[in-house]
Amino acid sequence: MSSAISTEQVMSLRNQTGAGIMDCKAALKEAEGDMAKAVEILRKKGIAGLAKRAGRTMKEGLVEIKFSADKCAIAEINCETDFVAKNPDVKKFAQDLVSSMLTDASLANPAESESAKEKLQNLAMKTGENMIIRRGTVLNISSDSVLGSYVHTDFKKAALVELSFSGDSSKKEAVLSLAKDLAMQCVAMAPKWLNKEDVPAEVIEKEKEIYKATPQAQGKSEVALSKMLEGRIKKFYEESCLNEQAFIRDQKVKIADLIKVKAQEFGGSLSIKRFVCYMVGVE
Repeated sequence: MSSAISTEQVMSLRNQTGAGIMDCKAALKEAEGDMAKAVEILRKKGIAGLAKRAGRTMKEGLVEIKFSADKCAIAEINCETDFVAKNPDVKKFAQDLVSSMLTDASLANPAESESAKEKLQNLAMKTGENMIIRRGTVLNISSDSVLGSYVHTDFKKAALVELSFSGDSSKKEAVLSLAKDLAMQCVAMAPKWLNKEDVPAEVIEKEKEIYKATPQAQGKSEVALSKMLEGRIKKFYEESCLNEQAFIRDQKVKIADLIKVKAQEFGGSLSIKRFVCYMVGVE
């Protein structure tokens, strides 16, 4: 075996990998002082260690957004603890990831990218926690639309809302301001669908089944139950569909009606094209 492992070698390996001193020393001894091989040994051990903790849930994390001239990327990283979610290295990974998503087509869905997952695995070895890229997407911004964003101060909730607008170009800033308000709406109210028509029929049937089993529905006549179900589904739409929700800045105005008013105000055609809302720990 080669000469004794030096303190400098141990600290160098520690700085590279973030592994513990004793782990670094053992890896260097096993690798007979070969730094690259020692890193590989630690990676394998780190991955094995993480696998042992596979049952531990990843309900913490962060969401990151990045814009370019004609695109926007959003991604969610999950980990086990809020402490790791606030780690500067984790934040930098998320920032680098969304930046790369804007230029690398292979990262359009980062949760499926082997290279991105490998980089996160290296980081997970340093943090000692399970970590995953839960989801991510890239939106292209067309010339006839604007994309507004909102990221909550805790970086655990974020949304993008794209508005399609054809009208006076001088109103673009006002349209963008509306899109940002609607992105904040999404973070505050967590809609799952844009319109009532987008809700799958099986979801509505399930809601009806659940309501029929509640105490207040028992013993009602068919006519009374039908009216009660109608009211329950209406409320479900108002909670779950963005266009049916009450505007957070004016509870008397429904989002769909707000869009109509703003279309007249801006002097053009205006509609919500799509939205993306990511919340850590929420489906």
